Amino acid sequence: MNMASTVPSLVGEDTTIVSTSGLRRRKNNDPLANRAQATLEDQTQPQCKEPQQLQPCGNDEADGEVATAFVDSIMSSMRPSQIDASAHRWAISTIDKHFRYFAMWNICTYFTLVAIVYAVVPAENIVYLDGVEQRSAIMAMSLIAVSFLSRVLPLIGGIVGDNKKQTYISGIFIGALTVQVVAFCTDFLMAFFAVPVLIDPVLGTRVHVLRWCEWCPCATFMTFMMEGADLYWSGDAPPPDYLRSKYLHACTQGGAVFLGLLFPFCPGFKTWICAIVLACCLYLTNYPRMWNRRRAIPATLKGGATVEEAERFNAAKIALRLRLFTTCVWTIIVTLYFVSSIGPRFTSEGSILRNPAANMICECFFDVLSKVLFLVVIVDVHYAIFDPSTKVERRLSELRQLMSAVWESSSDVIAISARTGPKGGASVMLSPAFFGLKIKEGPLRGLS
Repeated sequence: MNMASTVPSLVGEDTTIVSTSGLRRRKNNDPLANRAQATLEDQTQPQCKEPQQLQPCGNDEADGEVATAFVDSIMSSMRPSQIDASAHRWAISTIDKHFRYFAMWNICTYFTLVAIVYAVVPAENIVYLDGVEQRSAIMAMSLIAVSFLSRVLPLIGGIVGDNKKQTYISGIFIGALTVQVVAFCTDFLMAFFAVPVLIDPVLGTRVHVLRWCEWCPCATFMTFMMEGADLYWSGDAPPPDYLRSKYLHACTQGGAVFLGLLFPFCPGFKTWICAIVLACCLYLTNYPRMWNRRRAIPATLKGGATVEEAERFNAAKIALRLRLFTTCVWTIIVTLYFVSSIGPRFTSEGSILRNPAANMICECFFDVLSKVLFLVVIVDVHYAIFDPSTKVERRLSELRQLMSAVWESSSDVIAISARTGPKGGASVMLSPAFFGLKIKEGPLRGLS
């Protein structure tokens, strides 16, 4: 017999949990039904029964849903939440599907824009890059490939390995990988193929049109992922314009970049000015949006919050970090665009800003920076919000803490018996309350 004052592990063994009140844990998906059935049996048959085996949580989807439902029911009965968890789960599943649809749109839109650009740009403006421009594209392509493979190879190992059914790839994770695929294709084309290069009619700078073909769908999709990761709202249900507002803000950023794609095609100065003013107005909507979302999320988590409230709060903080990071990097890219475009007019000969490849170097560097770091933050968002196995682990962690408190402070004696071997051996663990019984007779008097 093994005495312990800590909560033992019950997974993978034939286990019976018995307390002095006679309640017994049974294999059933409905904990309330278990409780009612155990109470009825205690009234009619007080004697102990054969141990019931607890099955460990399976790896397939059905077992995962059963485990999640069981843990959720236990947690809700112990610590009732003030929020509607079903609405939060609906929001997660809905936005996850939209991420998958948007990923396909991103790929299709990119190749459509590339085909249109090659069709409308004159043949004399489709040239091979050389020198620093080509080397910048090769370097950017290599860094994107390393970042992509560092995330994909572990997933492939999880899919083909022993734990393949535990691998879950969310829509936002697929979306981040899709963005990197588009960036890789752009750098690959610019490094080894003839690409459209135009001269801006007002600024006189070289415009690598394929880069703007990449930025247009990617900026739209990255903004939607940034918005979709933000699942915090006040009240029990999401607002009526929950999805519409996310799509609207994504379209504003995509529209701003699409107008930038049109800059070298503008026929005159007035058209160019109208396009750049409208593009700047659309882009600047990022800042009031970020400010409003920052004010909507509370600064700290209130005391006594349930696991659902803590998850929503932590997810909102990670989504806000994603928003801050993306906005900062895009602000740097926009600032450098104006510096590299207007700076040569005010610098002397020999300045780095007068180098025709300066714009290409800046674009490649910050494009890689934004895509790689964006994927890093998206991985955190994936595990914090969209990965169901991680969510179950967090729930089980709090459940273990609650059961540990029950184990230590319960006035009833709790006995846990577990089968320990093929020959039918068993070990029994008793809660600390047993040692306060002071049994004076019988075989247990020395133990108490």
